[in-house]
Amino acid sequence: VGAGPAGLVLALTLRQNGVQVRIIDKETQFRPGQRGTGLQPRTLEVFNFLGVLPDFHAIGLRQVPRRSYKLPGGTEPLMTAYMAPPQEPTPTTPLPNGLHLGQDHTEEILRKHLGKYDSHVELGTELASFEQHPDHVVAHLTKKPEGGEEEQETIVCCWLVGTDGARGVVRKQLGLRFIGETREEQHIVVGEVEVGGLDRNHWHCWGDASTKLLMLRPTENPGTFYMLAGGQINHKKVVADRGELVKFIYDATDRRDLRIGQVPWISEPNIRMVDKFGNGRVFVAGDAAHIHSPTGGQGLNSSVQDSFNLGWKLASVAKGRSSPALLDTYTEERLPVIASMLEKTTELLDRMNAAKHDHPADVDAAWRRGGALTQLGVHYRWSSIVRDERTPPPKQPQDTYGGAAGEGLRAGDRAPDAPGLKIVSLRASDVIGGSYAAGDVTSVFRIIRPTYHIVFIFTKDADWAQSAVNALHEVPPEAVRPVVVLPKDVSTHSDVPGVDIVVVDAEGHAYAGYGASAEQPLIVTIRPDGVVGAIVFEVDGLRKYFSKVFAV
Repeated sequence: VGAGPAGLVLALTLRQNGVQVRIIDKETQFRPGQRGTGLQPRTLEVFNFLGVLPDFHAIGLRQVPRRSYKLPGGTEPLMTAYMAPPQEPTPTTPLPNGLHLGQDHTEEILRKHLGKYDSHVELGTELASFEQHPDHVVAHLTKKPEGGEEEQETIVCCWLVGTDGARGVVRKQLGLRFIGETREEQHIVVGEVEVGGLDRNHWHCWGDASTKLLMLRPTENPGTFYMLAGGQINHKKVVADRGELVKFIYDATDRRDLRIGQVPWISEPNIRMVDKFGNGRVFVAGDAAHIHSPTGGQGLNSSVQDSFNLGWKLASVAKGRSSPALLDTYTEERLPVIASMLEKTTELLDRMNAAKHDHPADVDAAWRRGGALTQLGVHYRWSSIVRDERTPPPKQPQDTYGGAAGEGLRAGDRAPDAPGLKIVSLRASDVIGGSYAAGDVTSVFRIIRPTYHIVFIFTKDADWAQSAVNALHEVPPEAVRPVVVLPKDVSTHSDVPGVDIVVVDAEGHAYAGYGASAEQPLIVTIRPDGVVGAIVFEVDGLRKYFSKVFAV
């Protein structure tokens, strides 16, 4: 229910897993506008796993430096700096920098790929109510096609997920608490505005929250800028009256030479989240589960992570591979992460409001991004379904937005990439992550897909590898892809029946990134959402891990 990024990512994940879906939206037309524009590196990794990333790279914009201007005058630069200094790719992190892309284009890309599975958004279709039963959900729909007569439809579905935003019906009817605050005194107006007279090489900024604050960033749409306006602003007048908008921009910039276009929409910095992400056969994700200030660029990205976390679990249960109890880990894993996200974005909002325009260092610190906000450090180490025999897992969520630097990979962490994996044998040319032949070179990120678990077996001992593969006989075969990873100095190998591919870690990145040793065998599993599910030294540990995931 709801065809924003959260709903589309969930639908695409389920369709790639062969699960039938209906995705509805009460709007009669797809919504225009930038809205959620910042795509963080962790989200780009999800788009890579879903096979849609090239479309985002084709039209997304790289970050431009933020430039603030002296007032009065509004034309002399006061300071120029990147909000998140561009990073160079590394073997473990090939996508270290985010992109800017309007949410309307993000949704358009996702809809296009969803269409490849013969699934399309049903516009003008609103969820009126639903009832839960032990083995199904009955949903009552009201269909309001543009220009047509209203119709009623009742459907029976196995599961229902609300991605229908903060004002959506699913959360309310499910009775979930929406805990948080509304800052009535801190209105922020965001929109997409046609502006002439500004270069497109900077994120232009004037003023601060104690007076008038205005930021204009070039978008992928020629001649338009994403606008964030705050401080002393009459938000109702600015949104309703184009003349008031133009007056605000002129007053904030002291630039009467700028040419201004359209009136934006409004966003108020509500800070709220649910107390759990579902009940029974009904769940919520994205803005239906959490809303926050637009500072930090976390909302759309957190929504994508919600859906990718839920998607593979829901697919596994729908196919009868896993018990419905697996779905309890959706709340268990995502709720602490969202709580941390709200803390971070609220802190950023407070710092933005406190920063003074005539103190450039404070302003720079208030608008500094990157680091934890890339979401590359988000983890689920405390989860009941991860298993770590190398490092004892915490009993409670700790530092959910990123572990301490240099502490090593742990179960529940984001799986790092590792390029330079040379294929020495494979069971079939298209069995895992694409079409390959012996001698081809691949990487971990080219192998990860939302449709199966990967079992990396780090060893040069064929007999030990075979024992690990044999342990997978109790697991649904189509849900797991075993991969033997040989050390880079190994020149010969023995066949291991049941293994999808055997690779040599030719550049050493896999053994280094996953903390493996040529002397001691190691098994690392990667979940369909790109999270390390298990790090074990014994075959029995592999059995215990999958017994929780695939318990029926």
